[in-house]
Amino acid sequence: MRSSLTLKTEPGWDIGIMKIRKHPRMSNIGIGDEVYFLPQHLYAHVIEVFPAAVCVRIGILAITDHMELLLSPQLWRADDIENLSVCRYCGSRDDLCCEVGSVVPFRICERCSVLASNDVSQHGCYS
Repeated sequence: MRSSLTLKTEPGWDIGIMKIRKHPRMSNIGIGDEVYFLPQHLYAHVIEVFPAAVCVRIGILAITDHMELLLSPQLWRADDIENLSVCRYCGSRDDLCCEVGSVVPFRICERCSVLASNDVSQHGCYS
C-alpha cells in the first residue's frame, strides 16, 4: 500500500510529494501479532504498525525500594523482527502449529508441515 503526502508551506508553494512505502516484511503484520526481535531475542505483541517498524510493549522489572513490573513501549525496525503469527514459509494464518525443535515459537501451517516432513524424510533436514 502506498500513500503520498503533499507538503505545503504557504499558499501556492508546493514543496513536493513524499512517497511512503511499506517495508516488505510489514505487509502481513497487524496489531496483536506476535513478533520476535532478532538482535536481543525478545518476544512481544504488536500494539501499533508503521510502514517500516512496529511498536510493542515490553515488561521491564524495576528494582528500587520495591520490585515493580513496568510496561515500556519500544519501536522495533522491520529489518530486526520476524512475525510469529504467520507460517514462516508461506505467510498463511490458517491451521498454524509450533515448529518442533526450535526455542523460538516459529509457526508453520499444515500444508507446509507436510511438505517439510516429506523433505526431511527424503533429505534428512529442512531446506
